[in-house]
This record gives sequence, structure tokens and C-alpha cells, in this order.
Amino acid sequence: MAPLFDPWAYRRTRARYLVSRLLGATPAPLYDLAFVVPEPARGWILEAICRETAARFGGKTAFHYAIADPPPARAYFLAHYGLLPKFLKLNTAAWGAKLLVHYTHPRELTVGEEELVYAFNRATRVIAPNSAAVGLLRALGVQERRLAWIPAAADPALFEPHRRGLGAVGFSTAYYERKRPALVLELARRLPQRKFIMLGRRWREWPRFAELSELPNFEYVEAPYSEYPRHYARMDVFVSPGVLEGGPIPLIEAMMCNAAPVASATGFAPDIIRHGDNGFLFDPQAPAERVAELIEQAYRLGADVRRTVEHLSWENYAARLRAMLGVADPVL
Repeated sequence: MAPLFDPWAYRRTRARYLVSRLLGATPAPLYDLAFVVPEPARGWILEAICRETAARFGGKTAFHYAIADPPPARAYFLAHYGLLPKFLKLNTAAWGAKLLVHYTHPRELTVGEEELVYAFNRATRVIAPNSAAVGLLRALGVQERRLAWIPAAADPALFEPHRRGLGAVGFSTAYYERKRPALVLELARRLPQRKFIMLGRRWREWPRFAELSELPNFEYVEAPYSEYPRHYARMDVFVSPGVLEGGPIPLIEAMMCNAAPVASATGFAPDIIRHGDNGFLFDPQAPAERVAELIEQAYRLGADVRRTVEHLSWENYAARLRAMLGVADPVL
């Protein structure tokens, strides 16, 4: 059970900021934007989002892997919204800077809903990756002016298109139960004539991984991110099986490589896929039989899938952030 909400923990930190400002004791910003990343997220998707954005932001940026004592900056980008309550309570700097908060998907946190909404309403923007998340946050009580919808992105120069022909059915994800691993196994069994590639990590932790890896039409690939485009080029159809998603970013990456998507209708999949036009959607709890049917339809899809997602670039993502922050002259 979440502890009782105490707004005074926030008000005390804000009061300390106001006193330091009156005394002229607030440090000058050293950076235009500081990215605050959870330590466990090093080397994975959340840090990758920040790295891609920082490379294109245009100002002076920094990375901070703790909640407390961030470097003085004009603005902060919190890579995960779960950091926000403690960040506001621990840091006077949070009250004197613009604050962007990256929302992923609903999950249980150590703070209650009332406190989380209170914290959201003190951010400059809460950035949701899909339209459904915007609706959810609005219904919870997050102020409209705090909400922004920016789908995630990929690098069009890195994820180049390929011509579909006799390629594999592909997945790209770390192992989580919410990714429906049993569905992956059942699909590979139902479609023995198709090659299956799982690009990811930690799948050996799944208790039934031996059953999956022993299938003759299944290949498991653990590779550095720099090699992902090469493996996407081997995929004609990309399956996103998750029950609950904020994105997922690999869906955009695969579509930029011109793989035909077959995705569960969660995250931003319904925002970027037009069923039967540039891909196919299925209910997150759909049986393997239905998903297998859509995979076979995807092999017959003639659409230029890449063309429908080329605008989802990191350049455009960073430009949206700059506009939110009103970045003008960078810190020298």
C-alpha cells in the first residue's frame, strides 16, 4: 500500500528554492537540458531515447544517473515518470527549471495515484508516447496544459528499407511476461514453414525457453544495438505481441526497415498502423490462431511500410522538445 500523500514534502523543497532565489544563491545553469536516467536503465531503451535526443537537441546537455543532486540546468528530462515525485521533493533545482517527464505505461509505484497526479501537475510537460496514455492521464486529473503526445522515434539513416520477399517473422524485445512469450512459442509451432527470429535479451530466463530454442525454425539473437538494422533486414514481418506497451520503439524501427507489422493494439501501435493498409492490429489477448492468420496476410501486403513512419525521426522528436522548452540561445 502506498504511503499517505504529504504535499508539505513538496512545499518545503519549493520554499527552500524560493529562499535561495531571494538570497541570490541559486547556481547559474551549466546545461540547457539534463537527462535524469534511472541507474537500472543504463544501456537500454530509456537511456537510448535520451541519447538519441541529446545528439540532436542542439544545446549543451548532461546525463545524471541518480535522483538527487542533478547538475544545474535550464531544464530536466526525466526518462521515467516514476522518478518525478522524489525528484521534486529532493531537489530545489527542480522548482527553478523547466521539467519534462517521459511517461511510459501504467505500473505500480511506491507513491499513490493522488500524489503522482499532484507531481505531474507541477511538471512543464508530461510526454506520453501514445494517444491512449494522454486520455488516461487526463482522466486521472492531469491538467490539459501539462500533457503532450509525442510518439517515440527511430533513425531513418540507420534503419534503412529493404525489399520484402522470403524473409523471416521477427520480434525485438527483452523478455517480460507481458510480452506473451507463450504466444511466441505457439506461433513458431503453428507456422513451421516460416523462419522466426527473436532479437532481444534475457529470454533464457523464461522457464520454457528450451522448448522455443529447440524448434528448427527459431533463432535467438543477442546483439549490440548497432547490429539491429542488419537483423531487421532479415525480417519481412514484424510481430509486436505485448499485452501492455508505451511504444514499443522496435515497432517503429522495424517499420522503417519496411517490415510489415502485426502488432497488438496497445501503446502507439493503433496510432501508427492502419489495419490492412500499412500493417495489422490484433487484440492484446488474441489467440495464436488469429495472430498466425494476420502474419500470413502480412506476407501478402504490398504497401511501402517505411513511407508511413519516416516522419517519426529523432530529429523531429528533439525539435518538439526544443519547442516545448522555448530553447533559444544555448549555454556556452
